Amino acid sequence: MPTLAAIYRYPVKSTAAEALGTARVQQEGLAHDRRFMVVKPNGAFVTARRYPVLQTITARFDGNRLTLVHDDQVAVAESVAQFERQRFETGVWADDFAAWTTTLRLDAWVSRIIGEPVHLLWLGEQSPRFRDTLGVRVSFADGYPLLLTSEASLADLNARTDGTHVMAQFRPNVVVSNTEAFAEDGWTRIRIGEVVFRVDAPCSRCVMITVDPACGERRDDGEPMRTLLGYRKGTDNQVYFGQNLVAENEGEIRIGQTVEVLD
Repeated sequence: MPTLAAIYRYPVKSTAAEALGTARVQQEGLAHDRRFMVVKPNGAFVTARRYPVLQTITARFDGNRLTLVHDDQVAVAESVAQFERQRFETGVWADDFAAWTTTLRLDAWVSRIIGEPVHLLWLGEQSPRFRDTLGVRVSFADGYPLLLTSEASLADLNARTDGTHVMAQFRPNVVVSNTEAFAEDGWTRIRIGEVVFRVDAPCSRCVMITVDPACGERRDDGEPMRTLLGYRKGTDNQVYFGQNLVAENEGEIRIGQTVEVLD
């Protein structure tokens, strides 16, 4: 049976993954997942596509306190109670909405790593970003609340390339084992623990997958995008790897649970 092999969340958009044993699934995605985002002074969002060094930041957030760690900086931590909470206009792709400022200390800390002035925004207790096309609120994620990948699909990719790629390059929330390669492409609804998920659409990939998460630098050889272009390109010329999920209810999931394919 397909099994939940790993759970990851990213408290700050584009930073390193936090591995979990259990997680609470909410409408916006995993609890505390992508509830913070780096933006430029004009509100434009900043990601590891252009600033791959973001992936070398480790973030932890428990709902009350955010901690940021980086090898080149003294760790910084601030509580939600310390946030300035000034309304700040921003957006993700075509979605425009307002988030909240955190602290000047956090802004300065991230700015030193990025190498230019930026702000670190907080989504708030509840996301103000409602996506009509999905019928749910979404975090600072690119477009969907959650992303699923499978170990077999990654193994299939690695069998076709000279190098070895890791799951962190694809930034999933849930990873499934005990399947055939790309079996997830044929799923439309699944259940993990207490939660039923709609498998809404395949995930189109970008230059982000060429970033080595261990060092925060983009690979010179263009892999694994070059290999995926050879066998995972759709009729729209987009490269697909993984499936976007929308939770139909809230609940808890944990590693080792069966992934039941409903449809």
